[in-house]
Amino acid sequence: MTVLLQGHDHMEDVRREVAGNIANGGVTSDEADYKLGGLQGVPKYAIDYSAVLTNGLTGNLAVTYLGSYHLRYDVASVNYEDGTARVDFHVWNSSTLESATHPPVIGYSRFWSNTIGQWLNSRVPTGPMSKTTQDFYWAETIDWR
Repeated sequence: MTVLLQGHDHMEDVRREVAGNIANGGVTSDEADYKLGGLQGVPKYAIDYSAVLTNGLTGNLAVTYLGSYHLRYDVASVNYEDGTARVDFHVWNSSTLESATHPPVIGYSRFWSNTIGQWLNSRVPTGPMSKTTQDFYWAETIDWR
């Protein structure tokens, strides 16, 4: 699952951001959450969830499962001689029946969460489809030059 997540387009964007920050003396620790809410989430949602229709040939199965996620990165060390850096990543989220079933845009609204989502989650307080939390930790070496 972690390897799939590492291949997500958003992770590639974050690696480029980190490399640029190191090269330009910018921040070396930050958050770069991946959000599917709102209209800007619709194309992301379509791409990510295409993995289900194509049996993983398109999209990203890890992100299909996770949906929106939080991401924190910390640059642990920088090698100025060879232009690399070791970066620690942490991705996490919580999933519920609500989050597994909400449609794009309206499903991310406060209205949905406080009505339909709340009702769905109340049906499964424990066991399968109840709230679960996922945490992924890894370190990788990136080129920043």
